[in-house]
Amino acid sequence: MFDRWNKSTDDRAPLTWWGQRPVFLATLLALGVLVSMIVTAFLSGETLQKLIFTHAGFFRQFHLWTLLTYPLVNPPSLLVVFSCFLLWSFGEQVERHLGRRSFVRLLGLMLVLQPALIALFGIFGSTGMACAGISTINFAVFIAFATLYPSAEINLLIVSLEARLLAYFYVGIAILIHISEGRWAALWLFVACIVTAWAFVRYETGHLKLPRLPSLPKRAPAAKSARGAA
Repeated sequence: MFDRWNKSTDDRAPLTWWGQRPVFLATLLALGVLVSMIVTAFLSGETLQKLIFTHAGFFRQFHLWTLLTYPLVNPPSLLVVFSCFLLWSFGEQVERHLGRRSFVRLLGLMLVLQPALIALFGIFGSTGMACAGISTINFAVFIAFATLYPSAEINLLIVSLEARLLAYFYVGIAILIHISEGRWAALWLFVACIVTAWAFVRYETGHLKLPRLPSLPKRAPAAKSARGAA
């Protein structure tokens, strides 16, 4: 069991410790995704449909809970296990660098982004889109890591590659898979998550600034009367 809880107020300190190993929020989330994969295997298809976020389910059938439950629908697959590894290994480094609050904001932004885009596309008549699972969000966390540490060497057993090269490779392969299978809506969601993760890290590290609205010109003070001037 966890032997002690960390009382530090440092935003970059671990949540707790397992023996001599620090445990961060990213680690607990990765374990939670693995648990959700096991639970998903025992749920019926009808139940899973009520947990997936869709435009019709949210706005017509009022399945409002799907905004929070769609990341928990993770059918057993090697892709889910691999995405959990990305969240555990690279998410911990992102959490250390940016701090836990910033890391939670990144995850919250990723969580809301896909439903928001589906709702936006639904306004223009594309109501058949859906989102489920955590794989895209976990991959966006890896993109955040590659943005922070582009030159970090990642060992792939046979060869070591820089994080940015590995990110380019994975993004390129994923885009080609979406195009070959004709999943254009899923492609838009994937690209939006990747770009948002990159922009968020650049903003948090001060390399990207949001445009500011031009300030209104101030009124010149009224001229003093001749008596007042005297």
